[in-house]
Amino acid sequence: MNEGPRCRDDKGDAGPLELVILMPAVLLLFALVVAFGRTSTANGDVEHAARVGARAAAGAQTIGGAQQRAETVVAESLQGSGLSCVDAHVNVSGDVAPGGQVTVSVSCVADLGDVVEFGVPGSKTLQATATEQVDVVRGGG
Repeated sequence: MNEGPRCRDDKGDAGPLELVILMPAVLLLFALVVAFGRTSTANGDVEHAARVGARAAAGAQTIGGAQQRAETVVAESLQGSGLSCVDAHVNVSGDVAPGGQVTVSVSCVADLGDVVEFGVPGSKTLQATATEQVDVVRGGG
């Protein structure tokens, strides 16, 4: 019942070949997971910037002051997070009177190469909105 010596090629050892075929797919999957994570982090950075912008705007006495405060704080927040926006817009609306509500909307056009860090071409617009209640008993500041 001995069939005699068989050449390795008869059955085939496709390990290295399978590795060569599957490795690009595995690397692509890994890159997509990293890209998704980085995009989620960038979205979180913009949401955080909107929240701190709304908090700062709620302390202003005028809507113009609220706009200026929000723009400053949002720019600092985005810069601190490392997210560089090609085009950023901050919009403040609402009532800055005690008991009112101030809403800050942030729009950031981010270069995908910066967000994903793989040299991906194109850009993505990240948007977030936050609303903050103006303190009823705030001082004059």
